Amino acid sequence: MKNINIDQILKLARANSGRFRKHAVFAAILIVLFAYILVVWRISQLAGAEPADTGSVSSDTSIPKVDQKAISQIQSLEQASPQVHSLFNSARNNPFQE
Repeated sequence: MKNINIDQILKLARANSGRFRKHAVFAAILIVLFAYILVVWRISQLAGAEPADTGSVSSDTSIPKVDQKAISQIQSLEQASPQVHSLFNSARNNPFQE
């Protein structure tokens, strides 16, 4: 097994630091550019991805059931009050009005 001498590695790094420092900005730009390319590539993959076909309708999309008793109660309240009747009529005619 070969012994690693840290002093020798530090001397070698100091001697070559001028050469590496000259190209540090270029290396940093390349690293940022590479990261940018990876992000754009991943976004393009995800944008074209299709959802997985489960083959069946999930239980979350079930149609809600309305109680018939509640419907008859709302209709009887509408018939009893002319203000509520006019409110329901205006909502039926223009459902997007606030």
